[in-house]
Amino acid sequence: MTLHRILGFGSYPTAWAMLHRFRCAISHAGHDMLSGHVEVDETVFGGVRHGKRGRGAGGKVLVAVAVELLSPKGFGRCRLQIIPNAETETLKTFIQKHVKPGSTIYTDGLTSYPGATKDEYLHHGTSVKGSGKEANEVLPGVHRVAAL
Repeated sequence: MTLHRILGFGSYPTAWAMLHRFRCAISHAGHDMLSGHVEVDETVFGGVRHGKRGRGAGGKVLVAVAVELLSPKGFGRCRLQIIPNAETETLKTFIQKHVKPGSTIYTDGLTSYPGATKDEYLHHGTSVKGSGKEANEVLPGVHRVAAL
């Protein structure tokens, strides 16, 4: 019931299903850090509301997502965490907590990421608008997890 209220889902069964998916996705969150090639992005949860969209929408929860990329293809472990904002220090704290130093991090073009990954990680940022691709093509792993 609490998740239903916090995220603003339309029905209790929908909230229960999402809670089950979240628990499956983060069931091993206390274990090893993600490593190798990792996608990092932020998304909002909170159901459908009319008006402003994205990070600035009222009644939404901002969530950071990190997903390990497997070679030659596929996704490994993931980490999700509610964050207060998408500023450099906030994202740096999330990345340092969940991603092993020396890993390669792939992000969108948000200006907070270069400072959040500086010195400890190899960073590849791709502007979604500048790439001519959809966001789920630029960062497929985090978008697949966020779509659960």
